[in-house]
Amino acid sequence: MDECIDARMFAPEKCEADFKQAAASHEKTAPAFASKEDCEADFGAGQCAQPTQQHSAGSGVFLPLMMGYMLGSAMNNNANVGPQALYRQNGRADFVNGNGARVAGATGPVKFSSNSPAARPPAVQTQTMARGGFGSRAVAVSS
Repeated sequence: MDECIDARMFAPEKCEADFKQAAASHEKTAPAFASKEDCEADFGAGQCAQPTQQHSAGSGVFLPLMMGYMLGSAMNNNANVGPQALYRQNGRADFVNGNGARVAGATGPVKFSSNSPAARPPAVQTQTMARGGFGSRAVAVSS
């Protein structure tokens, strides 16, 4: 949030409101893992924790830590794009959203089309995932 405010591209209130919205949705839309080991295999040692609230995939799950967030429609002039929590996979510099779509390779402004997978809101996670990366997992989600 500080980087958003320091960039002075948006009002501090917008940066703070979008951060709060992304953080609130994080515990619903973050990829959920049945074990800390599975989560850390994808997101790195020390980069996973249990949610502070009941997760839609059940209790005892582990989520990757939120490593950043994407501002809502102001970034893309698209009213369908809302604030989203972002994550970094183990050993990668890219930010991905809760769906595993690559959003950016670095911090700062990023533009993408409204039909990009990065623009789709993350689905609420209802089941845990197994290790192996976003692209190689079978995941059950609801929209």
